[in-house]
Amino acid sequence: MTIVAKRYAAIGCGVFTRELAAAAARSPNLVDIRFLPANLHSQGGKPMAREIQAAIDAVPAEGYDAVILGYALCNNGILGLQARHAPLVALRSHDCIACLLGSAKRFTDEHAKAPGTYWLSIGWIERFRGDASDWLANTPKDPPADDPAWRRMLEKYGEDNARYLWDEMQAQCRHYERLAYIDTGVGPQEGVRAEAARRAASQGWRLEVMPGDTAWIEALVNGPWDEQRFLVVPPGSRIVPRYDGSLIGAEA
Repeated sequence: MTIVAKRYAAIGCGVFTRELAAAAARSPNLVDIRFLPANLHSQGGKPMAREIQAAIDAVPAEGYDAVILGYALCNNGILGLQARHAPLVALRSHDCIACLLGSAKRFTDEHAKAPGTYWLSIGWIERFRGDASDWLANTPKDPPADDPAWRRMLEKYGEDNARYLWDEMQAQCRHYERLAYIDTGVGPQEGVRAEAARRAASQGWRLEVMPGDTAWIEALVNGPWDEQRFLVVPPGSRIVPRYDGSLIGAEA
């Protein structure tokens, strides 16, 4: 029996580590994954795009049928990315939450039901590190002197600016009333759900655990790539914004 499989180079956000790795393990295709730090999301825009582009450029010129991105639009961090020797495939979504829920419609419905929702998944809890890593996990009015996030902010921004950011975090917290934890069924969910419950309790938010759906992520590694959920960028073209509802497009 002859097995015909595609070979993809995947570049994924650390938030998707468990889900993307599990999808690749089950895929009929051969998927080589490189994960980038989840906290790139904090940088967004051009700094984030530079890191992802460097990973794209590091993919060998031959041997891969496509380069697939485990990234949504994510703070405009994929705008400007260029396909090199192979097509570049991106998730056509505002952010990873819709992808973890399985559809943009499901996210829209949940947002309409409870706009003041802070979202978490196993990847966000396990992998996200940086100045904003625990902003909405524990944000007392006065930052603890030994808090790692506070120390990083002090070092990076100076005391006045760091205090301003901390106060902004406090203001942001007041808009949330629900913490929604997405259980994708991948990895040690029980322990991470307990951490989500602890964070919700620390803020006085109600906790809602909802089932995830990895079908969108699985389709990324399996194909085919429908236009509604994916953008396929031909070699020599780049990702540009679109304002017609499609979010992103390809431009030579």
